[in-house]
Amino acid sequence: MNMSHLRTLIAIVDTQSFTAAADSLFITASAVSHQMRDLEHELGVDLFDRSTRPPKLNAHGYAVVDRGREVLAQFDTLVELARSPGEIGGRLMLGCVSGVSSDLIPLALASLRASHPAVQVSMEEGLSETLANRVRRRELDAAIITELPEVDPELKSLLITEEAMIVVAPRDCRLTQWHEILTAYPFIRLNRNAGMGKVIDRALRENRVKVKEAMELDSSEAVVGMARAGLGAGVIPAGRLRQVSGGEVVALPFGEPPIQRRVVLIERSNNPRSDLSQLVYDEVRRVTLNASPS
Repeated sequence: MNMSHLRTLIAIVDTQSFTAAADSLFITASAVSHQMRDLEHELGVDLFDRSTRPPKLNAHGYAVVDRGREVLAQFDTLVELARSPGEIGGRLMLGCVSGVSSDLIPLALASLRASHPAVQVSMEEGLSETLANRVRRRELDAAIITELPEVDPELKSLLITEEAMIVVAPRDCRLTQWHEILTAYPFIRLNRNAGMGKVIDRALRENRVKVKEAMELDSSEAVVGMARAGLGAGVIPAGRLRQVSGGEVVALPFGEPPIQRRVVLIERSNNPRSDLSQLVYDEVRRVTLNASPS
């Protein structure tokens, strides 16, 4: 099988069009069409339903793409091993939630490059659930996310760190119970589709705390800023408050007992690049431990 044709098929699925796939591969749209015809001829089946415009992938096509990602990953690993005998090398497609990617990943990747220069890491940011789905579909080799409540038997999870969640409120707040604060003040919510948002929602439901929705934001820093301005109260990881000088907000542990968010590295159980993801995990874990307050 021609591996470049398989890459083109996967690019069509990832970009959702022949034209976008051509642009991403720096070839013409007609070349994409010819490659797909050649691939169909080689496999002896149609991969697309061409009764629609643009053509859509059929059941055969989805089956080939699903297995094809694994085949390409194994092929690339073989090529990398051949090029770097006795040395760990290759490219890892890594997903990462934004808080971790801005704080820990740069330090970890710099250390990894110094110790293993043949290892290359391509990184994409996203929400925890979105990244987990991309790992399941083999679009990413691994991802660093906030652990989701649902356990997925297809994915292996390695703990990087646990971090307490806290309630932040305006500095003139005189309430001393976390649930009183969240009931009394407008609620500044972290994105409910993000991993941390799901952790927070689950804890609110389990503790039967009803909040008055005020706004929904994508970053913990923005939540702190709104609380500092007196616009409401929210829940964030404790570590995101380190850059805020004392006295600007009131902070209390969230939950009874205090809720922890778990940052983990996830990968498929049969990940052919597990050796590379383990290297990244080791470096991120080391950087995390070094950055933890004594």
